[in-house]
Amino acid sequence: MSAVVYLDQNHWVTMARARYSRGKVDVAEELEAADAMWELVGAGQVRLPLSSAHLVETVHGGTKERRRQLGEAMLSAYGGWHMLNPLVVRRLELIRSFESKQILTAGDVFTAAPYSPFHTYAPRLDEHELSEPQQMAVALSWRSAWRAVMLEETLTERDLERTDTLIAAWANGLGRLAQFIHENPAERDMRLVTVHHMLKDLTLDIAQACLRAELSPAQALQHIGPENIVNFFSGLPFLGRVMEIIQVRLRSPSDSWVNHDLNDVLFLACAAGYADFVVAEKKTGHLLQRADRFLGSRAQIHLNLRSFVRKFRDVS
Repeated sequence: MSAVVYLDQNHWVTMARARYSRGKVDVAEELEAADAMWELVGAGQVRLPLSSAHLVETVHGGTKERRRQLGEAMLSAYGGWHMLNPLVVRRLELIRSFESKQILTAGDVFTAAPYSPFHTYAPRLDEHELSEPQQMAVALSWRSAWRAVMLEETLTERDLERTDTLIAAWANGLGRLAQFIHENPAERDMRLVTVHHMLKDLTLDIAQACLRAELSPAQALQHIGPENIVNFFSGLPFLGRVMEIIQVRLRSPSDSWVNHDLNDVLFLACAAGYADFVVAEKKTGHLLQRADRFLGSRAQIHLNLRSFVRKFRDVS
């Protein structure tokens, strides 16, 4: 069975350069690792799912030619597989936990289902009602649309400004919280502080999860009351890792929060909770490795392609 490997965007850039502009890969060992990764893809030994973060970062990938090469590389390797949008995953994590059902699996989070990378996606319960030709038509039209957007689409200046404004509000909120903690020293459970900050974004998801599980407010508090909420979040593969990353960074007021942190925190933490391997950017990768010491290991975290290839060859 193919291993699920989630690549951060900077490693996709290396993969594209290995195919189209090899002289731009500065580290020879990394170029060799990218070549090896292409071989693993061709042999069906690894699956490299894409996400909406990859889409957004690709359509801002510089010149049209650079973007086309990056998009072509990603499309030729991903095999139609996507990672669910983290906003969907966090809702499903909460619903499953409140319903006391088995936690999500990699098969729930990585899928070839149409529209799955977007936050509006809802897992279909009635796919069996579509005939096989209808399912094929949906899949083909979806892949065609995804390809077109990956290669040609870009955000308008107005859309970009709106997006940046929303993300900046998230980053600035965490920056203000870190500064407040620094200016008001006290004995604090930083995980508890972090979770209470996260609850502002999770209010609707928690309400939906309670409704689905038919929980009363008193029953909901058994899960997310002050005495047990940290343990509750620690049991969630994705949200637990978000908690760990944020609580570490809040301890350092000099650790500035910027817009691209949103993708790093959400998408890499989500992948780390469910993939077999994640090849991350260095800062978030180190934080995810540290999170494993508290939460227990999920995906193996690597900071470059050569590290992943060596490990994969050792265990294969």
